[in-house]
Amino acid sequence: MSAHEVPQPASCPPERFVVEVFSELNRETIQNRWGEINVVLRLSMLTGLQMQLDATLNMMCDMAAEITSFEKALIYFWDEGQEGVQLRVLRGFEEKMARINGAPHGNIFNFWATKYSRPLLVTRGHNLQADALMDAVMANSALTVPLFVSNRVMGSMQLFCTESEAFKREDAQLLWIMSLVAENLLTREYANEGLLRFAFTDYLTGLKTRGYFEQQLELEFKRAERRRQKFALLMIDIDHFKQLNDTFGHHVGDQVLRDVASILMKDMREVDTVARYGGEEFVIILPETTESGARYVAQRLRRAVEQAKFFAGSPQAIQHLTISIGIAVYDADAQFKRDLIEFADAALYSAKHGGRNQVLCYSELAKTQKKEVS
Repeated sequence: MSAHEVPQPASCPPERFVVEVFSELNRETIQNRWGEINVVLRLSMLTGLQMQLDATLNMMCDMAAEITSFEKALIYFWDEGQEGVQLRVLRGFEEKMARINGAPHGNIFNFWATKYSRPLLVTRGHNLQADALMDAVMANSALTVPLFVSNRVMGSMQLFCTESEAFKREDAQLLWIMSLVAENLLTREYANEGLLRFAFTDYLTGLKTRGYFEQQLELEFKRAERRRQKFALLMIDIDHFKQLNDTFGHHVGDQVLRDVASILMKDMREVDTVARYGGEEFVIILPETTESGARYVAQRLRRAVEQAKFFAGSPQAIQHLTISIGIAVYDADAQFKRDLIEFADAALYSAKHGGRNQVLCYSELAKTQKKEVS
C-alpha cells in the first residue's frame, strides 16, 4: 500500500452480525430487565385485539423504545399489492430523507434479516455494505429484528443509534421474543390487510373503489377540519365514451378505462386518492391542495389524456380521447361531504355541456350562476 492510500475496512461476511437467540430468557436477564419483560407481556395481552397492520407496527416500535434506547427507526414489511417490501414506519428523521436513505423498497439489513431469520447487531468497520447504510442514516450502530407472519420473515424492525455499540445482546434477545409474541397479531392483520385491499380495489382498473373513496373522503374531512386546511376533489369523465364502446365493443372500452386509469395514477402523491366512481367516471382527492393547485393538476391530467394514443383493438386503429374535469374545494366551496361531491359533479356537468375537454372549478360556475340570477 502506498503512503497516499486510505486503508479500507475489511468486508467480513454478514454472519458476524447474527445474534444467536433463544425463546427463553435466562434468570439474570429476568432479574435485571423485568421492566422491559413487562413490555413484552403487555404486547402478549394485546394479541387478541383487532388492529390495522400499520397501527400494529407503530405500536411495536413504541414498545421497542421501552426496551432499548434508539434515535432512529425503520420498519419494513411485505406489501402484497406492491409485490415487495415497503417502508411502513419511520422514526427520528424527516420522511423525505428516510425514503432516500432508508430505501422505500428495502435495504441490506432487511435482506440479511430475511436471509438469516435472526436479529443482527451491526457495528461499523466490518462490512462495506453495512457501513454504506450506516453512513446513509447517519448512525454508528444498529439492531435489526426480523418480523414473522406464519413462520416466514415478512419484514424487519431496524433501530439506529449514533453511539458505537449502543445495543447489547440482551436487547436483541428481548426484541426477538417480542417479535415472536407479535407473530400471531401480525399474521392476522396481514391477512386482514389483504382482504381489505381486495375489497377496495376495482377489478378492472386497479384503482380504489367508490366505497374506499367514500371512506377516505370522510377521513379527509376530519383531517382538514382538525388542521384547518383545504383539500380538493376532482371529478373526471371520459368524453364520448359510450360512442367508443358502441363502435369498438366493450373489450376496447375496458382497455381504454385501464389506460386512462394508468394516466390518472401517474405522478400522483402517496397521500392522493384516485378511485373509479362508476362507469367511465373517476374521482381524485388531493389533500392540502388549494383551487389553483387542483387546477394545475387537473390541466396536467387533461393534457396527458389528450396527447395519449389509445389503441382500438389494433395498433392501426388509434383513437384520441379527451376528459372533462370538475373541481370543488373543501372550505372554499363546501363545508360538508355531500355538498363537495355535488359541487364537483355540477362543475363536471357544466364542463361537459360547455364543450368538453376542459377543466371547470365550482367557484367559476357559482359566479356565473350568480350573474344570471342578478
